[in-house]
Amino acid sequence: MSNPFPSGRSAIYRLHDATGTLLYVGISHAPKARLKEHAGDKLWWHLVAREEITWCSSRAEALAAEAKAVNEERPLYNGYHQFGKGQPPRARRYDDTADQAAVRDGVRAALNDGTYTPGMRLQGALVGRHFGASPTTAHHALGELARGGLLDKGDRCFIVPSGC
Repeated sequence: MSNPFPSGRSAIYRLHDATGTLLYVGISHAPKARLKEHAGDKLWWHLVAREEITWCSSRAEALAAEAKAVNEERPLYNGYHQFGKGQPPRARRYDDTADQAAVRDGVRAALNDGTYTPGMRLQGALVGRHFGASPTTAHHALGELARGGLLDKGDRCFIVPSGC
């Protein structure tokens, strides 16, 4: 399949955490839409505190800038480009074990204190935002609670069961 944007402008974007650590570098012809995609599927997304977008005149220029940035600036979660000679690095995997535990504990507390009431629909994105986790992490934690019988599985959400 050919690239639908072979010669148009593209942007390089950098994502930083609150301390300024570079988390990720990427390129896109529609960076805001791409960042929205990342927000839904990157376990480390909740760490992003600042985004930096620089436009390039072509996709080729953006690709070269991305490769240079990944090689020189070494973002934590990139693994596509090769750092110097040898094997390409593996992207660091964000360990969301503690985040999932925090979501599960927070949801259990909300069920116990009545914050979450029977029939309430819980979505990963909103629960994740509330407990400082990515939508994917929150969804996994909610799924675990559902498998344990604390929540019901609905269509694209989890539901607080009656009698909770």
